[in-house]
Amino acid sequence: MSAPDAHGRVDAHETADAPPGTPDAPEDVPDAPSGTPDAMVPAPDAATPTATLLLSEISLAPNAGELIEIYNPTAAAVTLTNYWVTDVPSYFRLPAAGQTIDNADFIAHFPAGATIAAGDAIVIAMDTVANFTTTYGTAPDYSIADATLMVTATGTATLTNTGEPVVLFYWDGATDLVADCDIVIAGVPSTGNALQDKSGVAIDGPDGGTTGTAYAADARTMPTTTAPGSALSIKRILLETGHETQASGGNGITGDDETSEQTATTWDSVYTAPTPGSTPL
Repeated sequence: MSAPDAHGRVDAHETADAPPGTPDAPEDVPDAPSGTPDAMVPAPDAATPTATLLLSEISLAPNAGELIEIYNPTAAAVTLTNYWVTDVPSYFRLPAAGQTIDNADFIAHFPAGATIAAGDAIVIAMDTVANFTTTYGTAPDYSIADATLMVTATGTATLTNTGEPVVLFYWDGATDLVADCDIVIAGVPSTGNALQDKSGVAIDGPDGGTTGTAYAADARTMPTTTAPGSALSIKRILLETGHETQASGGNGITGDDETSEQTATTWDSVYTAPTPGSTPL
């Protein structure tokens, strides 16, 4: 793997490990839980996060074109070291021992020193850099298949074509709880693949506590979208401000409630071809 550049990114063209034309992996099919994240926890960082980054585009199919795009709406670069992205419905249990990952799901965090520039969008490919580049004619910033993120997955990680939750969150590797950064329910997840309710769930993380800390109540009023279909994507068209509960006391980085965002308003409903690295925002 190549070393990150000055922006904390890896030269995607040097990390490809599969030739173009590699057959797509099978569609994500729920399976029995297996695997516990290990050797993927970032160095503890007690700094309080203040930057709420946003998910800005998601494509669920085909496998070679699956992508998750993240946008920085702030006026300053943001260090990504303790930011995580996942499609695991129970992601909030990560600080406790025994977190499991279902077949073809993933949980990943950015490498130390990675950053996202002000007003920039970065792209995470689910497939290899080579296959993604063949599909779009442009390379992603990171790849799950090529492990340019710190990844734990079981089997070949893919996004479920019919839909599933995608979550961007912050965890410093030491505290009891994670902090939600952005959540979108892309498509219509199956019952077993639906976002789990963390309201009141107490987690005893690695910080030396004995009783654990409970999550605040989630509103859980976020609607699902419809699945965009193959070679299409859902795209964020509005920022969250004014479209979610933003009073203090929620599980978000700044105390808001990411499960209350009205994504039927802030995300598009007429799906078009993916535009990796470019956002209406």
